[in-house]
Amino acid sequence: MKLTAEFTGSLFFKINDAEPFELEQLKQLQRNGAFYFFRHDAQRNETLIVPDEMRFSQLSERNGGRDLPLRLQEMIRARFDNSAPVWTVNHKTLDFNRGPLIMGILNVTPDSFSDGGRFYERDRAVERALQMEAEGALLIDIGGESTRPGAEPVPEEEELRRVIPVIEKLRSKSDVLISVDTYKSSIARAALKAGADIVNDISAAQFDDKMIEVVRDFDCPIIIMHIKGTPQNMQNNPYYEDVVEEVYHYFEERIERLERAGIGKIIIDPGIGFGKRLEDNLHLLRDLKDFTFLQRPILMGTSRKSFIGKILNKEVDERIYGSLATQILAVQNGANIVRVHDVQATQDALKILKAVQYFETD
Repeated sequence: MKLTAEFTGSLFFKINDAEPFELEQLKQLQRNGAFYFFRHDAQRNETLIVPDEMRFSQLSERNGGRDLPLRLQEMIRARFDNSAPVWTVNHKTLDFNRGPLIMGILNVTPDSFSDGGRFYERDRAVERALQMEAEGALLIDIGGESTRPGAEPVPEEEELRRVIPVIEKLRSKSDVLISVDTYKSSIARAALKAGADIVNDISAAQFDDKMIEVVRDFDCPIIIMHIKGTPQNMQNNPYYEDVVEEVYHYFEERIERLERAGIGKIIIDPGIGFGKRLEDNLHLLRDLKDFTFLQRPILMGTSRKSFIGKILNKEVDERIYGSLATQILAVQNGANIVRVHDVQATQDALKILKAVQYFETD
């Protein structure tokens, strides 16, 4: 049988069906200090390891890596590869190596959980988008249908009426990257024609099969989110044996499906608050680094969400400090984009983080 290696989350790698000589290689690596943790189950022929990045790299370079199982080398190198993609999007550059990027939330809805009704009118919405851009948002996420728990779907005609005029006017005034927050292919197509750059689909192209065709036709990035159920029922007693593992495998399946369709610009969003219990949200935030192994930019949206309110016992408009704490944690754990309501406060917090981590003070 051929050795297989699988990343199982929380930095563990599971190795199955190792041949005797391969198992001896692994044991030798353990003796040489390549792993923080090593456990072999002889009955299952299964080995769990946690690599030491620096020591593993040194041993990989020795003898051209011939002492290491090839599949294991590939997976561990990928896990420790910190490089991020640079995409060209409608003649604009989306560079994930610039550090954490801020996505400003613009809900042109009457019923969103945080700011419903505030930017329902086109000119006010565009003014708000330009303000967020000035405060440091590289992306503006425009949505015309609330996806808060229990929200009812909006007819396509109404969603078009809400978002398209805002996108058109904003595009006439700014080159800021615009994402359209929708799971409907017809809305996405119209928004991209109107000047949007990215599709942000809470269903990961599952609610509408034609979404894949739209994204492929426009060669645009797509943000795929994990959701359990639909906005109408997602908070009806959601349950996970292991939320990180389940969400991780969900992304593996969706990424494979999109890649088979010819789509490569994929951003993943674990879906905080979308079919998750309080403890599920905390586990995803704590173990977010596990998702970096998928080698896709990660978006994290925690801003003002109910799990923060439950912890702090605060209403929506009092959750800014709790939101900032989660956003800093997300960035430290691998998030490339944070989706936020409070752009200026987030920008200030991230500047402090950069100053401490990289001595960047500009």
